[in-house]
Amino acid sequence: MEPVSDVEASAFAARFACDFQSFDEDVPWRRAEVLREVLADAQACTWGWAGAGRQRADAPLPGRLYRRSDTVVFVEVVVRATPYVRVDTTGGVPVDVDGPEVGEVAAVPGMVGRSCAPPETDAAWAAGEACWVRMTVPVTRAPEDGRLVVDPGLLTGPTADETGGGR
Repeated sequence: MEPVSDVEASAFAARFACDFQSFDEDVPWRRAEVLREVLADAQACTWGWAGAGRQRADAPLPGRLYRRSDTVVFVEVVVRATPYVRVDTTGGVPVDVDGPEVGEVAAVPGMVGRSCAPPETDAAWAAGEACWVRMTVPVTRAPEDGRLVVDPGLLTGPTADETGGGR
């Protein structure tokens, strides 16, 4: 299997961290659908969010790398997360949350995948104070096709530093 380069792991982990830290209760299925495409175990697509609220993560900053092997890299990533609070702008009329379906994303030149980050502005939501969130993202290759995936199960084993293989 082809080794995972540091640059490749960092970029993929940054993309994942933004989507993992983004969610929107008005379109709850979007996050699961997006994460399912990049996780080694599709069942993990609901981890990390209880299904309520809205948050948008952006500005990923990949940092330290821990290498367990040529194909397993742990990347520390910091993202800016902006939480939102619901605003009643309708005077008691329910807010229409229907929008384009997830599959209706317009093709953009160079697009490598969908994102679940909600739009920055929405009349039904007001942005709160942003904060920085750190996470460790375990990047590896899928055995069936070699594509990059995030495997949360790898977080329970020893890192390269713990086994003497760190860089």
